[in-house]
This record gives sequence, C-alpha cells and structure tokens, in this order.
Amino acid sequence: MFAFGSADTAFVSPRHALYPHMTIFKNVLGDLMLRGWSADEIKARTKDLENWPWLSPIFYKACRELSDEELYLAALARAAASKAPALLCELPAEPSEKILNAIEHLKTQFTVTIAPPKTGTAWSKQTL
Repeated sequence: MFAFGSADTAFVSPRHALYPHMTIFKNVLGDLMLRGWSADEIKARTKDLENWPWLSPIFYKACRELSDEELYLAALARAAASKAPALLCELPAEPSEKILNAIEHLKTQFTVTIAPPKTGTAWSKQTL
C-alpha cells in the first residue's frame, strides 16, 4: 500500500505492491504488523476481512495464483485493512463487475475517491 498525501488516505493501484509468494492474509498481516497494530487488533481485523463476501474465497490464496481481477481485490483489501478513513482507488482500464461491487462495499465503510487510469501527472476524479 502507498500512503497518498497522508496516513489518513490509502492508495490502490492496478499495479499492485503485493508479495506474490504470500497469501492475501499474510500481505495484510505484514502491513498491519509494520504499522504497529497489536496482535489482538490484527486478529480482529483479519477476521473481519475474512468475512467480506468478495474477499473470502481468495483470502488464503497466494497472490501468484490470482487473476488480475483478484489481485486488484487483494490490493483493495490490503489498503482497506489499515482502516484509513479514505481510499483513493485508481481503477483498471476495464473494471469488472466484481471490482465495482467490492468498491461499493467499501463505500459503506470509507470515503472512496475513484481515479481513472493515470495518463500523466494529473489526476482527474471520476464518479461511479
């Protein structure tokens, strides 16, 4: 995950920063440990993520085994795991229905800003 602007905003890109040999669970776990979360906080948060309907089928799969769509969902989960109040998501060129549904789910918990694929140095906001 990349902290965009401040620690209060998480950034999700179609060009993921995930460890391919690790499961989504371990990618999330490592990120939360680096942020200094306690073992109890991490356990509670990963239990919560494990129950998200769009994430539960792939939560314990190694990232190298995932499709591009599933990798984007993994990146969404890793960004959302830290409970940053805001998510900035750069969508893939053609987001699938599953990705759009996952983002709708996240909108119930976070302020989500959607950016189309970056084409230079300027960001333009897109509303879903």
